[in-house]
Amino acid sequence: MARIHKRWDGKNQWYFVSVVTDKRKPVFSNSDCCEMLKQSFREIRDYHEYRLACLVILEDHWHAIISPRLPAVIETIVGAVKQNFMNRIWRHQQRKTIWQSQFLDRRLRNEKDFYFHVEYIRSNPVKHGYVDKLDEYKWCFIHNSPFGE
Repeated sequence: MARIHKRWDGKNQWYFVSVVTDKRKPVFSNSDCCEMLKQSFREIRDYHEYRLACLVILEDHWHAIISPRLPAVIETIVGAVKQNFMNRIWRHQQRKTIWQSQFLDRRLRNEKDFYFHVEYIRSNPVKHGYVDKLDEYKWCFIHNSPFGE
């Protein structure tokens, strides 16, 4: 029988999220699109409360660690970011699919799991060959105090 892990904290749960572009198109090779995604994250906070511990934007996908605040759920936050970004890009291009229909989310179970995924996000640009050193990548953001106010 498999051991069922208890939740780290059901009220303030953190999720590791991966969102991929449709057919892995390099949408975010353009700095303007990276800025639009960042703005999408900022704007949806007016409608759905959440905390963002870290975010990395690569050419064809992004990863984040997000903690929705009730009554919001992770699907609502990610869906709102994707929709806000699509609305922004459609102002400048013809309407076409931008995202894969689904996204990956993984509930983080404890502090060790949390910091493992922070490091995964931080090292992703090196893993994919965008830069040689971790601190050289412009589109990686790690909050200095994700648990504090």
